[in-house]
Amino acid sequence: MRPPFGSATLAPIEMADRPTNWTGVLFGLAIAVVAAFQQFKLPPALPLMIDRYGYDRVLAGGFMSVFALAGLVLSWNLGRWMQRHGALPYLLGAFALTLAGTVLTLLHPEDGLVVLGARTLEGIGFAVLAIAGPTFATVNAGPRHLPIAAALTATWIPIGQVAAGAIAIPFLASGQWEPLWWVAIGVALAAIGWTLALHRSGAVDLGARPSGAAAAPPTASERRAMVVVAIIFMLWSAQYIGTMTWLPQLLIDSYGLGREGAVIAYTLPVVVVGAFNLVGGWALRAGARPTSLILAGLSAQAVVWAAMPWLGGGGLGAAGLVLYAVGAGVTPTCLFALPGMILGPGRAGAHAFGVLMVGRNLGVIAGPVGYAQAFALFGDWNGVAPLVALLSLLPIVAVVPLIRAGRMAGGYGTRR
Repeated sequence: MRPPFGSATLAPIEMADRPTNWTGVLFGLAIAVVAAFQQFKLPPALPLMIDRYGYDRVLAGGFMSVFALAGLVLSWNLGRWMQRHGALPYLLGAFALTLAGTVLTLLHPEDGLVVLGARTLEGIGFAVLAIAGPTFATVNAGPRHLPIAAALTATWIPIGQVAAGAIAIPFLASGQWEPLWWVAIGVALAAIGWTLALHRSGAVDLGARPSGAAAAPPTASERRAMVVVAIIFMLWSAQYIGTMTWLPQLLIDSYGLGREGAVIAYTLPVVVVGAFNLVGGWALRAGARPTSLILAGLSAQAVVWAAMPWLGGGGLGAAGLVLYAVGAGVTPTCLFALPGMILGPGRAGAHAFGVLMVGRNLGVIAGPVGYAQAFALFGDWNGVAPLVALLSLLPIVAVVPLIRAGRMAGGYGTRR
């Protein structure tokens, strides 16, 4: 039988002597976390901002989705440009755009269209950092540590979310959202300083591109495999980012929590997501098949949304959030590991992660706005839940070609 991707399979990662540059790996994680913090500083503050400024909910969903729209337009070419010209000028431009958007929101928060424009500027910066972060983490990881780099990379969203939620809680209690934006300015300035320091010291190659034999372009079958991974990422992201955008509002509307209580409850599953990002990396290193882990994660999320109308706000509801978070933690670790597994150690450069981010951004565009539209149609979250459960099942179908390829490859682990 012909493999579904021709010669491309998810083969075991070969051991090699190339050492891991942990400074480069951690720098990649850090700039990705900066991007996530900039995007996810909004959800904890959004209920307060809607109450104060009267934003339409669909427009408010657009404050998140516009990040993905900018990424969708730019990601494919950004990956090529960074791989060809080096990442440094793009990183500095991304931080500058983030600063500009943050300041603009602080100046005119009452004008929803101005805020949308400000978030668009931040979204362009996010598109650069969302590609550069995983790229640095991957190209600086030796083959033995590639699953660990993927696991660390996958924690960028939950770390950014938890940081935003933790910072927001004391300020929301006094009716303030602005301090989150001031912290975002400080974070961007610190990231600029570290980037320039690394450039001067040469501790990390800011080219973010493979070299030598690792620079060989992907084959047609490898490109097809990467497109499948991008489709899975698209479908999963629509569900996950939509959920995380509106979870604080859901907790207020459906479970009667106050703003601060909703943010605390919102933070619980995010912490679990981050923990299971790392568990997923450990499982991959131990020899688990990424497709099996992805299927388990997607199934857990679908079950929770299907049961949402009956979970309630007590212990059963908390258990549902934790189960959802377990699945949402394992899934992205595997998705971030797949480019390195498909292309081989050292070959998953900026362009590969640009392809991956095109899929993610398509999902992020659809998710927050789609949830808002579904709420407007059904009137409450119990009506929305079955639709989200169905959405959670779609990426399971998309995993099937990768399962077939993986069975022919015979294994995925790095352990010998």
